[in-house]
Amino acid sequence: MKLWWLMLLGFALACAKPRGPMVPVGDPEVVVAMARSRPMMDAMNGRFSLTVNTGEREVTIPVSMLFDHPDRFRIELYSPFGTPLMTSTSDGKSLHVWSQRDRIFYAGHEASEVLKRITGGEVGIDDFLAILTGKLPLVDAEILHIGRTVFEDDGVVIVMLGPDEIRVRAVIDPKSGLVRQLRVDPPMEQSGYEEPSGEPILQVNYDGQMRQDKVVLPASIEVTMPRIGWTVRLNAKRWGSLSEAPEAFDLVAPPGATIKDLRETLEQMAQP
Repeated sequence: MKLWWLMLLGFALACAKPRGPMVPVGDPEVVVAMARSRPMMDAMNGRFSLTVNTGEREVTIPVSMLFDHPDRFRIELYSPFGTPLMTSTSDGKSLHVWSQRDRIFYAGHEASEVLKRITGGEVGIDDFLAILTGKLPLVDAEILHIGRTVFEDDGVVIVMLGPDEIRVRAVIDPKSGLVRQLRVDPPMEQSGYEEPSGEPILQVNYDGQMRQDKVVLPASIEVTMPRIGWTVRLNAKRWGSLSEAPEAFDLVAPPGATIKDLRETLEQMAQP
């Protein structure tokens, strides 16, 4: 009965207009469970329109994704004419990228080290897939703050202590548990409802919803990476479920390819 009243209180607060600072919504476990208990298909794929803005140029291309939860993926980028441009895969441990156009193989033998260059902390492939599917990442992260948000889209905000002391702020849809906004900031003492005034390491905004096998998924994802000056936007054409994922998560350098270190390449891109 106590759990029912806590859920009812959380829903009532979600429907009320915020007036001033954030108001606590009750038992943190209720709010966290609302987002982290979202059902998710084990094996799934999708087709998207990908727009990449590097600050100097903007290009839109088709992309396909294959996920095998919790930590395997394959992402393929194509030209508008269907020619393969780039393939990225992870078997849960490594993360490699093969550029067919440039014939360069970017080797990332430690996936966590590669992702750290993007997110600022030691996150896993499971967290990366959570971000791409609108699910709350960092399952075991310490919760620093829970309450109402005063952003334009009403929701519940959670501030988490991520790996390497990074701060992760997530705005959650109180009805579906889908993440509406995710912001990663460097280590700081501030952990309240107000967003930091400084530049984030990574920011993700979600827009719209799509349903597949009773699972709610984002229709659009925009990822901003200030460290390298890129903005990436994914617009979903379709999401689909699979009874079993094919074995397509190993990637090796083709004969004659130039091999570079993926982590070092990302570090060079982040330099001013």
